[in-house]
Amino acid sequence: MNASTTATARAARKRPLPEPGQADKFNAIQKVCAVLRVLAQRSPLRLTDIADATSLNKATALRILNSLIEEGFVSRVTGAKTYELGQEARVMAVGARRSVDIAELAQPSLLRLSERSADTALLSVRSGVEALYLARSVGSNPLQPNYLQIGSRRPLGVGAGALALLVWLPDAEIEAVIEVIVPRLAKSPRITPKFLREKIATARKAGHTVLIDAAFPGMGGVGVPVRDETGEVVAALSIGAASDRIRRREAELAEMLKKEAQVLARAMAQAPKNGRGGKVG
Repeated sequence: MNASTTATARAARKRPLPEPGQADKFNAIQKVCAVLRVLAQRSPLRLTDIADATSLNKATALRILNSLIEEGFVSRVTGAKTYELGQEARVMAVGARRSVDIAELAQPSLLRLSERSADTALLSVRSGVEALYLARSVGSNPLQPNYLQIGSRRPLGVGAGALALLVWLPDAEIEAVIEVIVPRLAKSPRITPKFLREKIATARKAGHTVLIDAAFPGMGGVGVPVRDETGEVVAALSIGAASDRIRRREAELAEMLKKEAQVLARAMAQAPKNGRGGKVG
C-alpha cells in the first residue's frame, strides 16, 4: 500500500469498526460508512485498496460496493476495475454545499419572474435522473401549469427546467440518463431520445432551454441553469405558460431568467456558511 493509500486508511479508521459481538445492524452501517468515507477521500480505487483501507475482507467490501452501486451511491469506472462515488452521493454533496435553503434564496427571483411574466416561475434541482421542484410563484394570467406543484418530480428533460438540469451535464452522463428515463417517457410521447439530443444541442448554443407542446399539450416553458461559484449547475429557473405565450416571448423570458439566475448565484455565494442546508430530494 502506498503512502497516499495508507493515509486514506488512517482516515477511514477515524471511527473504528465495532468489536465482534456488537449489533449486526450497527456493524453494517459502520462498514458502509467506512467504504463511502474512503471513496470520498480518494477515488477511483480498486477493490483491494478499499478493503485494505477499511479493514474489510474483499468479499464483504465487494458486497457493500454492489449494494451501493444499485442505490446509485457508488459507480464502477467504465473500462477499469475501480470504483468512485456515484450520482446520489454527488446530489448529497450539492445539498451539503448549500449554506442556506436555496428555495428560500430563490423566492425574490421567483416573485419578480412571475410578476413580470404573469406566468408561473419555478425552481428545480436534480435528484438522480429526475428534476425535483422546490419552489414556485404563480403569476396573474388565468391559464397556469397547475400540474407543477412544489415537490413534483419529472424525468430530466421533461419540462424546460428539467431539461436545463440535463443540458450541461457531460455527454456520457447525458446518454446514461437518457437510457434510464426512456421507459418513463410514455406520458410524453413527443419527447424521444432523438428529440432530447436535438433540444440539448440547441440549448447549448442559446444558453437556455425551450419546450412547447412537448411535456404537456398546449403548454410550454423556458429554462436556464443556476450555477454555483465553481460553475457547476446546481438548480434551474424556469417559466411555464401557455404555448402561444412562450412562442411570442421566448427571447424576453430567457433574458429575464438569465438575469435572475445570476442574482440567485450571487445570493448563494454570499450566504452565511453556518446557515441551513438546502434539500435535494
